[in-house]
Parts: sequence; structure tokens; C-alpha cells
Amino acid sequence: MARKSKTERFEVAQRRLRASARWRDEMGYDGLWRRMTDLYRGKHWPRTTVLQEDMIAVNLAFSTINVIAPSVSVNYPKVIVSPNKEENQDRATFVEAVINYLWRHHDFRKPFQRAVKDFLIFGHGWLKVGWKFVEQERTLGDAERDEMFQTAVSEMDILAAEDPFMAGELPDNAQVAADIPTTSMTVVEDQPFVERISPFDMYVDPEATCIEDAKWIAQRITRRVEDAKSDKRYKASARKQLTADSMIFPMYDSAEQQEREEYLREEDRVVIFEFYDVAENSMSVFSMTGDEFLVDPIPMPYAYGQPFVMLRNYDVPDYFYPMGDL
Repeated sequence: MARKSKTERFEVAQRRLRASARWRDEMGYDGLWRRMTDLYRGKHWPRTTVLQEDMIAVNLAFSTINVIAPSVSVNYPKVIVSPNKEENQDRATFVEAVINYLWRHHDFRKPFQRAVKDFLIFGHGWLKVGWKFVEQERTLGDAERDEMFQTAVSEMDILAAEDPFMAGELPDNAQVAADIPTTSMTVVEDQPFVERISPFDMYVDPEATCIEDAKWIAQRITRRVEDAKSDKRYKASARKQLTADSMIFPMYDSAEQQEREEYLREEDRVVIFEFYDVAENSMSVFSMTGDEFLVDPIPMPYAYGQPFVMLRNYDVPDYFYPMGDL
């Protein structure tokens, strides 16, 4: 079978996301999740109900969730690593210590607790896990540049002493000074990460009944247009096409007019999708407002496949989304 072109793959990815959004709308999932959120925060009555101050409701949703949640996620876990072979016992002990240290040091419990609350309210929660490596460019100070210059001059002197015939071809001090960089890259982050993702921001294959048989999965990321256009990780030609297409709170884009007016946009936002094609083991980035990828499809950047972990509550046969305790 002939491999699809980038344009065809881009169009297929967009169609899949539109189909997933339509499926969620037809099934009423987004409306149900907003209703569950309102119940939890004590908003029991429709906005059109008059004399709400005279109506009393006991918030059983809040008490139910907050009785269960601590029993699931209040304590730090104790991860135990057992070796498959006896000679790896020392290595397993070391790995166990590192994992338990990282969980506490980076406070992975906090995003996990937030995902557990989603799991109880909506019936499912999402975590994104992986390794984050971030470099940042910084300006070198005069002392650093002077030290680099002195080191380079000393190396030139040593080369000239070792091979006098090459001395005339070596750069002079002015050329060495001109070659000294003014900036350097500094590693800002080099560590594992765990991030809670809102259920409203996750889109999945409508034909799937569980995360294991989903052929694709995508994350919605809402950014300021100016930030997205200046992000050099995206292709320059695709960045120019970005236009505002979202509110500050995109979960209210499909809400009633009265709700939308309460969440007016203060600054232009654009929706970016990280699209993970599980079947092809690739990842790409794009916006629905453009006509090409911001990041062309690349091999899956995670050795274990797509980076999302789904916490599932009460499974319903033949349905992807489980039920929550509400």
C-alpha cells in the first residue's frame, strides 16, 4: 500500500479530530462533564431558575468525592522493584530508591491527586508522563568570555610551539576574540514529568472501547497566538497561518450563549493539537486553522508509545468512557 503524503496525512488527522468532537457532542459527554463539575462545586440549579437564593440543596456530590479521594491518593506510594535475576539485586535496589525519591522530590502526587478527582467526578482521569529535556539560551558574561579567550590563546601557543611551521596559519588574537560565542545553551530541565490533563482536552478514536485499542489519541493545547507564532519548534511557514479560534476557556466554546458571555476572550487564543497516531507509531502537531503541520509526523518520541495514562473508574461494556461515582 502506497504511503500517504504529508497533505493526505494532515487531512486525515483533521477529519479524525472533527469526527471525535462530533461523536462527543452527539453522545452528550461534554455537557454531562460540565454538569458533573457544577454539581461538585455546588451549582445545582439551572441558570434560568428564578429565586435561587430560596432554594437549598445539600451538596452530596462534594462530600461523596472528598470522602473517597483521600483513601485513593493521600499517601505517597511505596514502589518496590524486584529483579528477574539474582545478579541484578543491587541494580533493583538502586532503581527502587531512585523512583521513590523522584516521586517525592518532583511531587508527582499533586498531578496524580488532581487526576484522581477527575476519575471520581467524570469517571476517568488523564495523566501525561515522560521525560522532559529543555535547553535555554543565555548570554555569556564578560568574565566567561575572557576565560574562553585566554584558553583559546593558550591552545594556539601550544600548537605553535609544537609545530613552528604551522604558526603562521594559526588565527591571531583578534580572530580568536571574534570567534568567541556571546551565548551558550543551558540545560533548564532534564527529568521525568507527570502532568494532569483535563478530560475536556483529550480526544480519542471514537471506535475505541478502551485505551489499548485506540488507533490514535490527541491532546488539545490552547495558547496565545503570539506565543505560538514565536515558537521556533514549529515550522515558520505553518506559524504564519495561525489565527485565533478559541476562547480563554475552550471547554465553554460549545456552551450556551449566557455561559459564553461570562468567559469572554481577553486575548486571542489558538488551539494546537498534539496528534499521536498509535497505528503508525508517529506524532505530529497542527492547528485546525492552518493547512499544514506545525511539526511534521515524526517517529513516536516515547519508547513505550503514546505518553498518556488513563485512570478508569466503572467501565461500561462497549463504551470508551467509564462512569464516575456521581
